[in-house]
Amino acid sequence: MGTKSTYLQSLGTLQLLAVIAVVIGHFWVKDNTFINSLCVSFCFVYSGFFTAMRHPFGKDYGLKEHTGFMLDKLARLYPLHVLAVALCILTSMATGLSDGVSFKVILGHLTLLSPWIPIAGFYFGANPVAWFICDLFFLYLMAPLVVRLLKKIPVAWQVVLIVALLVAEYHLGYSADIKENLGTGVIGAYYLYEFPPTRLLDFAAGIILYHVTLTSWWSKLKSRLTGRAATLIELLGIVAFLALYHVGATRIHTHCFRAFCASAPAVMALLGSFLLTSERGGIVSKALSIKPLAQLSTINSEIYLLQFCGYFALLPLCNQLGITGNTAVHLPIVLTALCIASWLIHYHYSVPLSRVLRPRH
Repeated sequence: MGTKSTYLQSLGTLQLLAVIAVVIGHFWVKDNTFINSLCVSFCFVYSGFFTAMRHPFGKDYGLKEHTGFMLDKLARLYPLHVLAVALCILTSMATGLSDGVSFKVILGHLTLLSPWIPIAGFYFGANPVAWFICDLFFLYLMAPLVVRLLKKIPVAWQVVLIVALLVAEYHLGYSADIKENLGTGVIGAYYLYEFPPTRLLDFAAGIILYHVTLTSWWSKLKSRLTGRAATLIELLGIVAFLALYHVGATRIHTHCFRAFCASAPAVMALLGSFLLTSERGGIVSKALSIKPLAQLSTINSEIYLLQFCGYFALLPLCNQLGITGNTAVHLPIVLTALCIASWLIHYHYSVPLSRVLRPRH
């Protein structure tokens, strides 16, 4: 296995762990605000990094190329998004957890506009995590503009800019003292948390991180690392990530918007450490790139979007068996079933359908 494929697969596994952490946070962690915020931010930063890496958006990139780019993303993710919304509605109604969802909410999801509507029933209705995919399509749409704008700024100033914006947004959350009333749909922290332009900061952080890896000093630094030094840096990246998580979890408490603002630096520290060791590949990245984990990371999108469907579908059985309150038993059963269902849907629905819908280049 080549070094490049090793570190790419290790990053995919990190995203898989982030997705699983979000699932655990939604259903088995009482105070889940910061862990979910941290791991969701990871997915957006990760998306920004890989979008910039795979698509340079050069001068010859025009409307035709971007149309093909967007259609390719739609072919891959939109059918899964529609299926997840439908399954979530059906399973929640079948288990009595919901009496139904209004046509307006469904239309909001199908048009990818639900995160733009400042009413709680829209952006958390039907499939509560569908806002993520709606945000992602907006970010893909804006990617050429963001990449080109950032390329005009020296890399050092890009880093200063993203830090300044994150600090400003973090303090904005404090000064605004935003409150959320999900019952009445008042605009608040949760709306800003999933609002697409807000997530543009995470996406831009990933793009800036990619630009940092292109600098000459970065290349020189990583080429001089030994295997032991690479392992040490990876471990330090994980420690920094967990330390920033601890600070955020203890000081920010339950304020969702402020937790989101504090997440990107932790994510950049973790991703940056693994990118720095890509020439050598430390023990951690090699462990994360083993074949079973690498294969499982291909269904990250399915696991994320289908998490509520899987939980709702298994809830009656788990209640009947009396294991719902027993996390040690309940969690592995639901996660295993979710992974199996996601795997089947990926290879028998998402992949075949995307091949049919993907535009021919």
